[in-house]
Amino acid sequence: MAVTVCCNNGGSFSTQKVLEVERKIKHLRRHSLKTIQSEDGDVIDCIEIKKQPGFDHPALKDHKIQMAPTYNLAKEDMEEDSASSNTKNGNMMNSQAWQKSGTCPEGTIPVRRIRKRELLKAHSIEEFGRKKPNFSRRQVGQLNRNLDSYVARQNHSKAILFTEGYRFLGGKGDIKVCWPTVEKDDEYSTSQVSLLNGEAYNDYELVEAGWMVNPGVYGDRSTRLFVYWTADGSRKTGCFDLTCPGFIQTSNEIALGAAISPISLPGDLGYTITISIYKVRYLY
Repeated sequence: MAVTVCCNNGGSFSTQKVLEVERKIKHLRRHSLKTIQSEDGDVIDCIEIKKQPGFDHPALKDHKIQMAPTYNLAKEDMEEDSASSNTKNGNMMNSQAWQKSGTCPEGTIPVRRIRKRELLKAHSIEEFGRKKPNFSRRQVGQLNRNLDSYVARQNHSKAILFTEGYRFLGGKGDIKVCWPTVEKDDEYSTSQVSLLNGEAYNDYELVEAGWMVNPGVYGDRSTRLFVYWTADGSRKTGCFDLTCPGFIQTSNEIALGAAISPISLPGDLGYTITISIYKVRYLY
């Protein structure tokens, strides 16, 4: 017989699900060496870099962390700045709210603690943070003639700068950080850099990063830094940040999923983040 318990957010969940959620949260922070309470309500765990959640993926067993990319991003940025010193005039870089409350030591990474109530509301722990597939196989076959009606029906709007090719090794963008209004908990707004390989509407591989307002994943309407990946169009794989194994982080200064501060406001100077995604050659 299933036992039902009530939670302080008004929902009712089985004892089994509550225990599964508690085990998941405990598992994610089991290697925490330091905890930081952010002024915005987030909790950041400083976890030993070699024991981060991403290494739970079987494909990453005995993986050697490459701390620095083979692609020289710093050199590229210096060349861009010297060639066009006025391109970013008036723009300012920003940080993350939790950084005001502490720092993670060298050899660790900051991991934003997932809130229990968000995991409980998910259909399952395995599907938490996974995007819904854009199209079913039947809809893919009807895509060309039904795209307009499909987009309207899904209330899904996009503004895209799209480049298609076969030899791209990455992409980069300076993204203005905003705070758009998101009315419902199952809606979200984002600005991002995405790299996609495969069928554009079905079995594709994808990695993307940028900022997002997504109450369904983060439990509030703050503008947050995120990464997302999937190997099959989000049908069975994929998640945000470090909520599932597969993504390896090296920085001890940036927390994926943490709020970005300050935010650009109309009439004021714009604040930006620079997102670079590149394929690198492994050193081993």
